[in-house]
Amino acid sequence: MTNDDRFRIDRVPATKDDWSDAVDGVLKGRPFEKVLVNQTAGGLDIQPLYAPASAEPILPVDPHRVAYGWDIRQRHEATSPSACQAALLDDLEHGVTSIELGTPATAWGIDDLRDALEGVLLDIAPVVLAPHTDLDSARALVDLLDERGDALTSRCWLGLDPIGAYARNSGVGAVDEVAAFAFLISETHPNVVACTIDTTRYVDAGADEVQEITWMLASGVATLRALEAAGLPVERAAATIGFRVVADADQFLTIARLRAARSLWGSVLAACGVDARPSQFHAVTSPAMFSRRDAAVNMLRSTSAAFGAGVGGADSVTVLPFDGSDSTLARRNARNIHHLLIEESGINRLVDPAAGSGFVESLTDRLCDAAWSAFQQVEADGGMVAVLESGAVETAIDTAWSARLARLATRTESVTGVSEFPDDAPGAVIPEPVGGFPFRRPAAPFETLRDAADRARDTGESLVVHLATLGSLADHTARSTWITNFLAVGGLDAIGGDADGAASAADAVAAFEQAGASVVVLCSSDPVYAELAVPAATALKAVGADFVALAGHPGERRDELASAGVDAFFHVGIDVLAALTDLHERLGVL
Repeated sequence: MTNDDRFRIDRVPATKDDWSDAVDGVLKGRPFEKVLVNQTAGGLDIQPLYAPASAEPILPVDPHRVAYGWDIRQRHEATSPSACQAALLDDLEHGVTSIELGTPATAWGIDDLRDALEGVLLDIAPVVLAPHTDLDSARALVDLLDERGDALTSRCWLGLDPIGAYARNSGVGAVDEVAAFAFLISETHPNVVACTIDTTRYVDAGADEVQEITWMLASGVATLRALEAAGLPVERAAATIGFRVVADADQFLTIARLRAARSLWGSVLAACGVDARPSQFHAVTSPAMFSRRDAAVNMLRSTSAAFGAGVGGADSVTVLPFDGSDSTLARRNARNIHHLLIEESGINRLVDPAAGSGFVESLTDRLCDAAWSAFQQVEADGGMVAVLESGAVETAIDTAWSARLARLATRTESVTGVSEFPDDAPGAVIPEPVGGFPFRRPAAPFETLRDAADRARDTGESLVVHLATLGSLADHTARSTWITNFLAVGGLDAIGGDADGAASAADAVAAFEQAGASVVVLCSSDPVYAELAVPAATALKAVGADFVALAGHPGERRDELASAGVDAFFHVGIDVLAALTDLHERLGVL
């Protein structure tokens, strides 16, 4: 039995002021905002502590989703109809509940769809066309529904997205023609979702979470107006729109962005006087978050993304293949992520699992405020089509990506297996869309360095960096380990960090000459640096070292060490991409 007061039942609970006082004691004068407060890509603060919030759900009640989970939607690329048919039937037999068909090089014809969807019960398993603007493909799917007798029951999506076409091929599609077609089939195909608002290409180009929701709202409102102008009542127009949004590895941000998106779209409909069934939200794991290197980590990224989508209330979720292929293994892995989350974790069993979380509720509210304000500005600027055609959207995305690239370069934001803990495990081929906005993967700049190093190594180039360790193994191991991983990010090999280091400048020179390298990094603890860093750097430069760096922050000794011959300082917070690119150039890597 303990006498520790911390465990007494009648002890007065700690307050936030108590916590703040304890934190101040740990920080010892360091600024709270700098050490403990982070920011999302959209500029929203993430505090270290949140109080519980109201547990009132904001997501709609869906008894079917609570009982059975969300719609497990698998994407199939538009290969030959026969190959597509075999693969999608296999998916449907193993738990997939709807199919998304990729966009073929030519339009889907009814014969192609008939062959590809043979054996698929369209009244049970909806078929969704990936976002496109081709009315012939949409008509073909409608004709197939008529042919099968499923016109009144099918919940298929036609995928018509004329506004989002700008991001795919740099031009807005025929909005009025799409709206007229949606009006034409509205009575005969009441459950078909004709129009898709797709924001994934914005995010894959570098847009942040506030921008995604802003442009989703603006595109949705523009589509509503077009449908109403074509003759659809606003209630019916709302029912013929579905949303296709991103889920990425930041699970909490994915939860908040889905909750915020649904809440704000509900506000738009309420402002229009609509009290209709909730709109459908389809979340797709972002291919931009994938890495080619150490592709197995993509399974973890996909799981986090799918978890966020499920908790965030997505009606349907697509998990893309972790290795970019359409193989049986990759599709099975994608399916099983859903089954683990629904059948074993049961995260669908609550209407709004995140309700009451202070962090998620705060993030959701602030996302709503920021996106709504930005949406109002888009409307003031003429609407979504106007800001797309003015170039404002692409400029905003470029700005957001530049800011993110800076965080990636300094490893403020890391990519596991690529920019941190690099691994040489087999890679993947991540398909990149052709045309339209650029496709930007956070892993790509680091993979470019590794690819260049591999090519140089294959031609016989030496990519060795000598670690001039000083003092005992205990003295230098922290920094020699850190610098070994730092160099591996660029595909460079470190030697000399696995034993006791030099006890003098002369010993450091002897080890350097034996290594036969031209680039050297001094590694040790601060006390050893105070004694040996200056003489060792001076001696190494004197015997021909082309480049001498020091692992660690130099502090007030920067000028002294630079005068002794230290060319660079490698420490947490530097521009890793720039530093490794410089080393590549010094080692002759092209």
